[in-house]
Amino acid sequence: MRRAPVFEIFSSIQGEGATLGERQIFVRFGGCNLHCDYCDEPDTIPAGAGEPWDGERLRSVILSHQSRRPHAAITWTGGEPLLYAPFIAEHTGWARELGLKNHLETNGILAERMSSVVAQMDRVVVDLKLPSATGKNLWAKHAAFLKAAGARAHVKIVLTRAAKEGEWRRAVDLMAEHAPETPLYLQPATPVASSRGDGRRVEPIEAERAVAFLVLARRKLMSVRLLPQCHPMWGLK
Repeated sequence: MRRAPVFEIFSSIQGEGATLGERQIFVRFGGCNLHCDYCDEPDTIPAGAGEPWDGERLRSVILSHQSRRPHAAITWTGGEPLLYAPFIAEHTGWARELGLKNHLETNGILAERMSSVVAQMDRVVVDLKLPSATGKNLWAKHAAFLKAAGARAHVKIVLTRAAKEGEWRRAVDLMAEHAPETPLYLQPATPVASSRGDGRRVEPIEAERAVAFLVLARRKLMSVRLLPQCHPMWGLK
């Protein structure tokens, strides 16, 4: 029986993006293939994070949450959930039978794995990474991923104080070329200690620079919003 490392499953209100305020069941996997300094779930990054779950246990917990109150969707998140795409694929049809949509939150660089499950997803939230946050150039991988995700994609870009204008322009140009109609959410970073353990503190981009990014993006893209993470302000997970 296939297993995957599940870090936690919980019911909460979505605090980001297009489904802000919607009650969802969150399935959070352990393990990630990136190490972003603004990560708000750093305990999920290391290999070995989470406990191996089989499908029976996963479905039991989801059913328990759904029996207590109605939810609109399951959000498959992490960590990086596409590391476990075959495991997820075993349960998306079952979720739809329960009346739940399937949402995916991903770092947006595993295009082949996205292709294997895209037909089963109702929404794919792509966290497009600026090099200032990851220390890596991921533009080509993001371009391939956006093609794989297609019309189901919604893109967010987390903006820290370290974000540079050149990165903004590259990100907007990438979307203009590969996904001009895809909604873009600019998300000022929630203040956190850097997940890299170097003692730095990650701070959100300054308000005037965030607005400048918004103006820049709206010149080339059809749908752009500036929206912070709301669940930390609400005191929710």
